[in-house]
Amino acid sequence: MRILVIGGTGNVGGRTVARLRESGHEAVPAARNPGPGGLALDLGAIGERTEDLEGFDAAFLITPLGPEETEIGLAAVKALRDAGVGRIVYLGIHNLEAMRAIPHFETKVPIKQAVLDRASDCVIEANFFFQNDLMALPAMTGAGIYPLPVGTTGVWSVDAADIARAAARALTLPDWAGRAVPVCGPERFTGPAIAADWGAALGREVAYGGDDVEPFVGQMRGVIPGMTDWMAEDMAIMMKVTQEMGCPATPDDLAASENVVGAPLTTHRAFVHRTLEETTP
Repeated sequence: MRILVIGGTGNVGGRTVARLRESGHEAVPAARNPGPGGLALDLGAIGERTEDLEGFDAAFLITPLGPEETEIGLAAVKALRDAGVGRIVYLGIHNLEAMRAIPHFETKVPIKQAVLDRASDCVIEANFFFQNDLMALPAMTGAGIYPLPVGTTGVWSVDAADIARAAARALTLPDWAGRAVPVCGPERFTGPAIAADWGAALGREVAYGGDDVEPFVGQMRGVIPGMTDWMAEDMAIMMKVTQEMGCPATPDDLAASENVVGAPLTTHRAFVHRTLEETTP
């Protein structure tokens, strides 16, 4: 199959491109600067580039976080369909409607609805990412603090590599057409539990930094280039909602996740050890 991966240079998109190519498909990353073999694409102007979208059997759509996400995403769905793309798989978020008080959850709701209006298309709904921990790695190795205020209600975080596996299978197999499919990790995690996993792997105490959201958002302003006030407010609301609600997964969610991933779900401990192997000289 010839498959377009919009957002194909990012955390999930890049892994999806690699997974598809490993499986023998022609995967074309689309981004502002996609590199050799990619499609240079400004997603905000996708409606003006319909001819560039022709000839693809399927497309994976990852929309950019921001107040214009709904408009951009709906335009992308229309452009892909106008170009004759046979299947769209959209990267959504697990518990999207229940947690739509978070701005970047709310912006995705209309896009999800538009994608599922066509029976051939699919939405994969990812829980929190293990890779969020990477923002905290310097604090853990330096000060012995896990600073992300995840709270103690619990999330079922998942490896971005498992999300890419799920995306590749949903793009190339018809089993999940017309459905929203959860992609969760195999276990419930709280802020203290995440810190404990890192501490055990690092061989030192790593303490959870607590639930105070504002200092964390302030720190992220210094870490994330170009972080806007909208993004800062979104992040603060997300952490507060997560502390209250968690991002829960049911046994049925976990079974569906393993089914679409097509392999046992990666554990957080396995992710931690893999990360340390990859980052330790």
